[in-house]
Formats: sequence, structure tokens, C-alpha cells
Amino acid sequence: MVPSIIVGRASGGEDTLVDVGNVSSFDEMHGSGAEDVLEFDGNHGVEGDGFARWNRDSDAPKLRKMVSREERMKWWRVYAMHFLFMWNSRTFEYVSIFLVALAFPKGLFATSIRGITSTVSAMLCASAVGNWIDRSPSRLPTLLITIFLNHAAIVASYCCWLYWPIIAGYGEVTSETSGPFSSLSKGIVYGLILFLDVVHDLSAIANRLSLERDWVPVLVGPITPEISYGLTQVNSVMVRIELIVKLIAPSLLPLIMHTFNSQEGWILLLAAMTIVVWAIEVWCARLVARENPELQELKKPSIDSATIEDFEIEDQFVHLKPGLHSLPQKMYFVLYQDPAARLRHYFSIPMWPASISMALLQLTVLAYSATLITHLVQTGFSISSITVARASGAITGLASTVITPWLVGVLRGRYIRGSSTEDEKDDAAEGRVVRTVGMWGILLQFLCLIPVVLVLWSLSSAISPEVLSRETNTSTSSPQFLIPFILFAFLSLSRVGHYMNSLMVQELGQVEIPASQRSTFAGTEQSFKSLCELCHWAATVVWDHPSQFKWLALGSLIVTGSSAVLFGTWARKSGKGQDSGYESVPLNDLEEDNTI
Repeated sequence: MVPSIIVGRASGGEDTLVDVGNVSSFDEMHGSGAEDVLEFDGNHGVEGDGFARWNRDSDAPKLRKMVSREERMKWWRVYAMHFLFMWNSRTFEYVSIFLVALAFPKGLFATSIRGITSTVSAMLCASAVGNWIDRSPSRLPTLLITIFLNHAAIVASYCCWLYWPIIAGYGEVTSETSGPFSSLSKGIVYGLILFLDVVHDLSAIANRLSLERDWVPVLVGPITPEISYGLTQVNSVMVRIELIVKLIAPSLLPLIMHTFNSQEGWILLLAAMTIVVWAIEVWCARLVARENPELQELKKPSIDSATIEDFEIEDQFVHLKPGLHSLPQKMYFVLYQDPAARLRHYFSIPMWPASISMALLQLTVLAYSATLITHLVQTGFSISSITVARASGAITGLASTVITPWLVGVLRGRYIRGSSTEDEKDDAAEGRVVRTVGMWGILLQFLCLIPVVLVLWSLSSAISPEVLSRETNTSTSSPQFLIPFILFAFLSLSRVGHYMNSLMVQELGQVEIPASQRSTFAGTEQSFKSLCELCHWAATVVWDHPSQFKWLALGSLIVTGSSAVLFGTWARKSGKGQDSGYESVPLNDLEEDNTI
């Protein structure tokens, strides 16, 4: 352990005499309330026992560089942990699609059942998952539980798929009527696979909520306009990691499949890889928690009305007598009273309109989703052009994770220079910046989707697949380049605005919601997203003909515009009130013993 100095800022003079203390980490020193921190390695002048002299003018740049380096090392460990989790989860999601398709090649019933089950379970249970995270007293055990459940479900699901050929019969020709529930044994195993998929999805939601809404705000610390590496930067890197994994993981699967002659071989390899990554991920989580003592502290009980009501409901449930006679009351608590309370708390948070505006975007078909891709294939677009377009959409999404922090930094500097008092800087600048960038993002998405809708409308109304796929030598008369270029260029650009708005809404949820309700709020938001996703699929069932896709596109544009209006109205009203002040996470509240 390196001895360190806590340096207090003096009211005057060039030098400050400070007491030398042995503390466990930089975060502990920062949590003690000292304004400046300097590592003491014996090279600085010492006056007497236990005192050191620090010249602020000469050593301040070195200090900032040292602190920045240590902060970034801390975050690299967090990013490694997030990467490992996303790698296992995304790989499993992609592999599951192939496994279901290989097991049931004659129809989409099994795939549809799997998708509906996962979506409905997320809609019904995401809020409860978030509430469990908020009520959990410790952060590290909660995160480790989510990792265990997620990866255990993945390994168990791989084992079920290893057992599936035995049930289906080796070498048997699959009949058109063969389905996941055509026999009792198939129904049991596929039902178990569906259950494991639900466990995987809910634990993935829990892991994301625990990391984004519980760990990250505490690790970032107090939010100030002068912060150099804050929530915007951290959230952007984490989204960047998710997008990179989403690109790389599916591309490696064909290589793994071609390496083995049998399906059992590559499934066993994936299961072994999952276990190895699982072990490394747990080690990373424990290392991050050990190096950041604030993560090991028990959460302080909150006395807000929402938390008190949650505890009252839980107390009533716990004190019910065991047995069948109390089953109706238990069902009432689980199915109605507890969810109703969480829903009421959700709409009592001032930023719920921003959250709903994000959920509404799940209704749109104007993204590189299965719905739009299927329509484009039916319309005559080639698979190669769609693949290139999806890659461009991923690239613009990655670009957004770089553009957004830069834009926030530029606007933050302008707001700070234009502020008249320090209080205004601290309370309003950051909130104003985040609202402004979020508004620009949703407006950019809406404006970019207008040409997309016009192209899709013309394709559905006037251009037949034969015309679209026609070979011609004149670049002016051929729609083969112009129409796909306009469609894909603006659709990809819309992803920049989408991620800008998403990152800003995520940051607002991390700082403007009481710590005791952050995960519950985010879980309820996820429930609304799942509900909108179900409505999305229901709309595609009603308007399923390619010629009717123009109405889905127009409706998606209206939904995006409504989302922009909802977010803009809320941002303007809340920016003028008290809601725009960020709720800081002072580490000295967590480390009460480390004071000077």
C-alpha cells in the first residue's frame, strides 16, 4: 500500500501543510472530503514527522494526470467486466436463434413462442427485478447473483440442446407437423429451454440495472461541471462495448461451427467458453469491489415515501400465515398491490415523460430490425446491400458514442462560462447540457427518418420488385443505387440521434432519481419498452402485406415525432424548475470514518 497525503485547499499562500495518512485507495481519500489528493512517495519535502509540503502551482498538473490515470485504470476493469458479460450473453442469444432454426426448420412457431415468452416475461417482471436490486443491502453480492443466474442458465440451456437430438431422434426426417410440443419429451425439454431463456433475459436485465444504476453512479462520485470523466463518458464506452460485441460475436459463430464436424462439438466448446469467461468475470467484479471500498459499504436505508411503502407491503406479505388459505392474499400482493405501487412510484418521478419517450421508440419499424429487413428482402433488395447497410448502422452507432461525450463537453464549457454564480454552475449546467443534447438527438432521429419514410412509401406504392431489381446501364434512371443510398444513408444517420438521446436519458435516470428508486424506475421503463415491443409485433401481424408496410412506416414516424414532442416538452419545463439539478453521490456519506 502506498502512503498518501490528503491535501486541503488553504485560503491563501502557495504551500499547504497537510497530515500524512495511510488510506486504502484514492476513492477513500476523495470520500473523506479533501479537495485535492496527492500520492506521497518520499520525493516531496517533509517538514517534521507526518507533514509534507506541496506547491499547488507546480504540482497541480502532475496531480491531475496521476488521478486521471488511476481513474481510467479503475474504469478499464469495469469495462472488462461488462465486456465479458455481454460477450457470453450476446453469443448465447445469437446461437439460440440458430439452434431453434436447426431443430425446427419447417416453421416459425417455435421461434415465435420463444420470442413472445421472453418479451412477456420482461414486461411482467422487469420492474420487480429493479425493485429487488434497490432493496438489496449490498452491491457486490447482488451483481454476482445476476452473473451466476445468467451464465448458469446459458450453460444449462446448452446442455438441453446437447440432449435434444436424443429426443428428436438421430437421422430422422423432420415432418412438417413436427413441433416443440409434438411429444411429451419434446415439450418438457423445450419448456425447460424456454424457462432458461426467461432466466437468462431477466438476469441480463438485472445485471444491466445493477451495473448502470447502482455501481456506476457510486464509482463516478459527485457530479460537477468540472468533472473530466463522468457519466457521459462511462455510459458511452459501455454502449460502445455492447455494439462492438453485437458485431463481433455473431461473426465468430460460423468459424466455430465450421471447425467441428458435429453440432455437439461446437455446443460443448461454447459451454466451456462460457464457464471460462464466467470465472474471469467474477474475478474482475471482486477486484473492482476490493479496490473501491464504497462498493462494499451497505446501502443506507432510505426514508422516502416510496421506500417506506415498499417495506410496508413486504412486511404485510411476510407476516401472512403459510398455507393454502392465505394464497389469495399472496396472489393479491404479488399480482396487484406490489406492481401497482411500483407503477405509482414510477409516475411520481418527475422525469417519467423522458422515460416514456424512450419506450415509445420500441414501436417503430424504422430501424435495422427483423421487421424492416424482411420487408426489404420481399421488396427486392439484395442480402449483400442489407448486410452493408446494417454494418453502416453499427458504425454510426459507434460514432454516436464518440460524438455525444464531445458535444456534452463543448456545451458544458459554454454553460459554465455563461453562468453568473457557482451555485448556478453546480445545480443547472449539467442538467441543461444533458437535456439539450438529448433533445438534439431525438430531433435528429426524427428528421433523418422523414426521407426514409418517403422512400418506403414510394416502394410500397409505386415501385415493384421487378423494377427495383432491373439491370440497367444508366445511373440516372436506375433505382438500384439512388433509392438504397437514400434509404440506408438516412436510416443509418438516424441511429446517431437515437443513441444520443438514449445516452442522455440514461444519464438523467442515474442522477435525477433518488438512489433508492433508480433500478425500480429503470425496470419499470423496461416493462414499458417490452409492452411497446409487443405492440410492434402485433402491428406487423395486422398489416402484414408488403404493400401495407408504408402505413407501418408512417406510424413509426408519427411515434418518433410524438416521442420528440414529449421529451422536448418535459425538458423545457423541468429545465426551468428544480428538477434540473443533479443529485450527487457524495462518497463521504458512504465513508463517514474518513474525515480530516
